[in-house]
Amino acid sequence: MAPSRSTRSTRRVTHSREQIVETATAILDAEGIKGLTLRGLAAELGGGLGSIYWHVAGKEELVGLACDELVGRALAAAESAGSAGTGEGPGDARDDVPSPPLEVDLGTTDPTVVAAATQLRRIALALFAQMDRHPWLPGQVELSGGQPNGLRVWEHMGRPLAAMGLTPRQQFHGSTALLGYVVGVATQMSSQDAIVDPALDADEQLDLVVSRWQDLDATEFRWIRSMAEEFRRHEDLEQFAAGLDLLVLGLVRQALGED
Repeated sequence: MAPSRSTRSTRRVTHSREQIVETATAILDAEGIKGLTLRGLAAELGGGLGSIYWHVAGKEELVGLACDELVGRALAAAESAGSAGTGEGPGDARDDVPSPPLEVDLGTTDPTVVAAATQLRRIALALFAQMDRHPWLPGQVELSGGQPNGLRVWEHMGRPLAAMGLTPRQQFHGSTALLGYVVGVATQMSSQDAIVDPALDADEQLDLVVSRWQDLDATEFRWIRSMAEEFRRHEDLEQFAAGLDLLVLGLVRQALGED
């Protein structure tokens, strides 16, 4: 027997907020911010726009939720890695925290300072890893604004600075410098790929940039030309970690009264 009119009119495809955010994240990863539309998301989920608007007011809120989910994963991964003592703690393999070796001498064996420096580094690396996996993220994330997990990251970044014994002003400057470094480098690296040629793979992009540098005027751009082969050999994570370690070292020296 055919369903009644009332049954047909009330039967709707519904989705959880988690499903909506997960699918939106996949679209953002594949197509970027411009590629995400609520109509396209609804089609991907196999439902109507009403099932989206039941959970979010619009695209801006949806992107914010996706950002908050990924930042929350980064924080959870950092905490998990810290509890396990390595970057191979339990959790989703997608959220593993990279652990490049520390390349600077902190100049102290004080366990409180060393633990704080290690924690700062771990959080920053976890955030960078998420931004590397999701290139649209650094341009949309708010680490000191309205996204709850963004505020939690700032909180967890500030606590080790306080544990080091830094003054409130040093803690504020140090935490914002670290967060700004993470977002800034991730943004630069994600945009650089698109600017060079998004159709090229990583090695081809490096070769193209090196070729352009080597063609520069030898007098005006002597130093840049000298960096061409170094740039060809560099790894993004290694480059990020090197700059991060310089920032952490500076904060440690402040804590030790060497500023």
